[in-house]
Amino acid sequence: MNSNRLDARVAATLAQDAYRLKDDVTRRVVLFEYKDKFEVEEELKGKTGAFIVLKSSHIMGACAFGIGEHKGHAFVILKGTASGFDALTDLNAGLRRSSSGGQVHQGFQYTFESFLPQLQAFRMAAAKREGLHTIHCVGHSLGGALATLAADWLKSSTSYGVKLYTFGSPRVGFPFFSEDMTSRLHADNIFRVYHKTDPVPMVPTWPFTHVPDIGTDYLMDSGLALLPWEYHKMENYINSVSDGNSSSLDWPTLKAMRPPELLDKSVENWLKSDGAISLCLNTARVIDAALIWVVKKIIHAGVTVLVGAGTTTFTILDRLAYMMHKAYNLTEDLGYWVMRLITRIARALGIVVTETTTLSVSFIRMIFTRMHHRVSELVRKAADTVQ
Repeated sequence: MNSNRLDARVAATLAQDAYRLKDDVTRRVVLFEYKDKFEVEEELKGKTGAFIVLKSSHIMGACAFGIGEHKGHAFVILKGTASGFDALTDLNAGLRRSSSGGQVHQGFQYTFESFLPQLQAFRMAAAKREGLHTIHCVGHSLGGALATLAADWLKSSTSYGVKLYTFGSPRVGFPFFSEDMTSRLHADNIFRVYHKTDPVPMVPTWPFTHVPDIGTDYLMDSGLALLPWEYHKMENYINSVSDGNSSSLDWPTLKAMRPPELLDKSVENWLKSDGAISLCLNTARVIDAALIWVVKKIIHAGVTVLVGAGTTTFTILDRLAYMMHKAYNLTEDLGYWVMRLITRIARALGIVVTETTTLSVSFIRMIFTRMHHRVSELVRKAADTVQ
């Protein structure tokens, strides 16, 4: 390796090959293919499913030490599972503290903790390795969320350099977790790759945020030939980071290819618009940007809601609806933007909002809940593409 970071195609291929670690036969094939590159130290067996009822244990990935050109490097490779999407789309999913103290998605943290003992054994083995300096954490989809938590734990509990590579990962935690982890790992050690039309990175909604957030990520454009959720497939991520053959595009080139992000003025104009609107994946992405834009205005005005309280009586959507309702009644300016946001989301859902519509907490929550279910449908279709 010419640098301490993995080529984009190498990282993407590792994320794809993690899905082949599902039984003894495929595992032996993978180990043979990588016999000149890695020594597998630990299989990571964990549990996924709803955050209360965990399903049976299965292989979630592997830990390995590099040999040859990869000497001095270690790897933690994790995969997503279709069953794990149940937790991702569960409106009642709660919060749990991560190893570094930030609040994260409870379903992700439970799964991470289920294979943490094996990760701790890997850390002990790593301490006996001379010359080890960098650990690469790699994952796709829910595996990206787990790789994020693994990277956070390793950075907090070891002195090694840690680099994180995720493909189509959902949001993992609240802003404090994301900001704190980005600060400790440094943004240039985090390679978050996602397609513009991949629905999984859109969830969970605010106040969950990505690691890192917009600006230091690798957003890949999506063509129109495939169904949008098809861009969640690893093979399409591999194609996006490649130059048309088996070579990898370098990271600066991938960043330069980033399609234009929605500007604040564009979001504002969309909110003001009264044009017809249908709910497609691109619309969902605009709605996501508009929601965050309005929330920032509300927070800037000093409206706060304790979204991170320990009680599970109220879901995050309950708290978000309450925040919107409180802002709607606070000032004329905030009321206007909340009304525009709810009106535009409702129109996308086929619901008519008029000037006489009362924006009660229950009505706002109903709009958010229906929007959540529609996006979840897209996420479940993406789940069907997970091997």
